[in-house]
Amino acid sequence: MSEIVIPLHGATRKGQEFDYELSDAFLSDFGRDVLEGLDCKVHLFVVQKGDWLEVQCAIKGNAKVQCDRCLEDLLLPVDVEETLTVRFDAAPEDVVNDDDNVIILREGTSEMDLGQTLYDLVCVSLPMCKVHPEGECNPEALARLSKEEEMAKEPVNTPFSGLKDLLKQKEN
Repeated sequence: MSEIVIPLHGATRKGQEFDYELSDAFLSDFGRDVLEGLDCKVHLFVVQKGDWLEVQCAIKGNAKVQCDRCLEDLLLPVDVEETLTVRFDAAPEDVVNDDDNVIILREGTSEMDLGQTLYDLVCVSLPMCKVHPEGECNPEALARLSKEEEMAKEPVNTPFSGLKDLLKQKEN
């Protein structure tokens, strides 16, 4: 298990820095539903701000995903900069928190695993439609898709095809 754990009690007002790498081994903890591969560097800067902490995250690198058009591998750049707020509470499970950038931990917690948070930040940074630039998709896959589109346009004779005609007659 590849944890991204930072100690919470070592944070100072001057700040403390941490560097990690997110690779394919990191993905083994999360499955490969969204990401096929990952090669990113993470820089965390943790600063104590009174009774709470500020964690500045910078993630840069590449993510390998599946192209939505041709299903081949596609390398997408990852460039995320996010600031997280870490607060402490005696009963964090009772606190209503609607802000994704606020993490509430139990008072006295000595370390925090940011693995899931960093994975989520990478996934959210990716575009909704993940496709190769025009002309770079696998031509064999595109040819197969165009054949399937042509077949879908052809009228299909099913037992329900006659119902459309009956509905049109009824409307007239």
